[in-house]
Amino acid sequence: MPERKRCHRLRPLQWFTLAFALLLTGLAVPTAAQQRGGTPTPLPLYALPDPRGRFATSNTIALSRDNRTLVAANMLNNTISIVLPTQRQLVAEIAVGQDPRSVALTDDGALAVVTNRQDGTLSVVDITAQKIVATIALDGIFPYAVVIGDNNLAYVSLQGSSQIAVVDLTTRQVIERVPTPDFPTGLALWEDFLYVTHFWSGDISLVYLPQGRVVDTASTGVDTGLSQAVELDVTRGIAYLPQTRSNAQNTNLTFDTIVFPVINSMDLRGLSLQRRSRINLDAVAQPVNMPFALALDRFQNRMYIANAGSNNVIVYDLGSGQTRGTIEVDSNPRGILLNRDNTLLFVHNALEGTLSVVQTSNLEVIDELPISNLTIPVDILLGAQYFYTAANPRLSADNWVSCGNCHFDGLSDGRVWRGFAGGPRNTPVLYGVQETPPYNWSGTWDELQDVELKIRSLQAGTGLIEGQNFNPPLGDPHAGLSLDLDILASYLASLRGPASLPPDDPALAERGAAVFAERGCTDCHAGAAATNQGRSDVGTGDDAPDGAFDVPSLRWLWLSAPYFHDGRAQTLLDVFTLSGAHQLIYNVPMEDIHALTAYLLTLPTP
Repeated sequence: MPERKRCHRLRPLQWFTLAFALLLTGLAVPTAAQQRGGTPTPLPLYALPDPRGRFATSNTIALSRDNRTLVAANMLNNTISIVLPTQRQLVAEIAVGQDPRSVALTDDGALAVVTNRQDGTLSVVDITAQKIVATIALDGIFPYAVVIGDNNLAYVSLQGSSQIAVVDLTTRQVIERVPTPDFPTGLALWEDFLYVTHFWSGDISLVYLPQGRVVDTASTGVDTGLSQAVELDVTRGIAYLPQTRSNAQNTNLTFDTIVFPVINSMDLRGLSLQRRSRINLDAVAQPVNMPFALALDRFQNRMYIANAGSNNVIVYDLGSGQTRGTIEVDSNPRGILLNRDNTLLFVHNALEGTLSVVQTSNLEVIDELPISNLTIPVDILLGAQYFYTAANPRLSADNWVSCGNCHFDGLSDGRVWRGFAGGPRNTPVLYGVQETPPYNWSGTWDELQDVELKIRSLQAGTGLIEGQNFNPPLGDPHAGLSLDLDILASYLASLRGPASLPPDDPALAERGAAVFAERGCTDCHAGAAATNQGRSDVGTGDDAPDGAFDVPSLRWLWLSAPYFHDGRAQTLLDVFTLSGAHQLIYNVPMEDIHALTAYLLTLPTP
């Protein structure tokens, strides 16, 4: 991760002195909007924007200014839905790109802008004509969130490229790219300030738009993650972040000590964590899994928290620090927002294709609207629900942990878990997993259905196989013993990774491919899957009986750091400098090692 950089701000006493001096001289303290006029404001930044100014947050759903029309991004169906929720009417469902994750509306409500995560594109949809009018190539990996600011500019987080793309919706071109720390995801725009969450680290960055750069990055704790949303209280200058704490350093893992659901808050005046204001949801409410999005009623000082893994919404009173109720909704709520007068709450259930409409006066669901005609295979739909839920006792005890906690979107959480019986274990990516048996770092699973063993042990679920008639590792097959287990395995096999971007230096990557062959790397990392599907002792197996571990695939290495079963190599360069069978530093020129790492980062090649 890049070293943290903090812009220099005036301390409260200095700011008071400056403001008082300006008042004495008859000058008003400049607002952010005034500062932006003409010449960009030089750092340091002296004040937050005017709370009456423009602000917006990313979401899977968006409501037009007329308070009537709602648009939802349907990730499973590759569509958006135009809905009139108070009239119980689905106006249209429109095909966009693959895996749409976020939607925003232009000020006039005429256009919907949609991020297509798998395509790497932005769809621009005419709401009245009900058709796509532009598809903008973002030339980046995993676009996730979008917000729209002044001058018809859209800001898009590119998770896999660690950038914010600035798109001019008039010319329909990417006009700027802002480098960020790893995995930028959720966005909140407030005048010239763009706040960015980082999915796996839990960090939050501030982009100062007139300068087009990250001016500050702050931590919410070394163990926080699954951070895809940020909600602003512009009146109080606070950002709220729904997150999950991963207890990876725990050496005695039990199902109820793996993860903890939290809401963190940041004081935006100094971009500093308010530790005493952290809301530990398992302490103030029933255990829930994966708080993922929230809506804020600033007038009642009330927060609505959508828990994607628990299929519910917690209503929390910020004044009293007490919960006001729990609202049960459909599968995997990922989007949530209030209407303009806060009388209705809309909850987007991403893995059900429905919209829950909640009356806030009595916290009752008054409607469950089907908004997407799901066309995906039923086994993939049900498998996704199994993967992300902790609400099913067959999969998880006490609503606590789901597969998605560590492998969200098939990714690696980047953590090394210390509490496994066989020693520390690094979380792998799941893309193309059906091509890479055996499974687990110890190679003790020979089929995807062996995930039943993890469900029963780590997640403390009762299991998808009825009763206790399950088989030991490498024993008789689990496939065919449970339709539900086979469905989950089908979903795991469906997970697709992104295409890699072309290398910065094609000649260097080409030389790296030659080094890969010259050093005999293909003996173990063979074929399209870059693995021989075996086990090998490479000198890292001091915690394995025979010293051997699973030979991992080398695809998507740029998404799976750290490396080796115990994460001892933080970078690919470390792989070739640490002791063991991969050490090359003493007998291969450094330029060849750099070429080799450049080549490995291109896998899978087109």
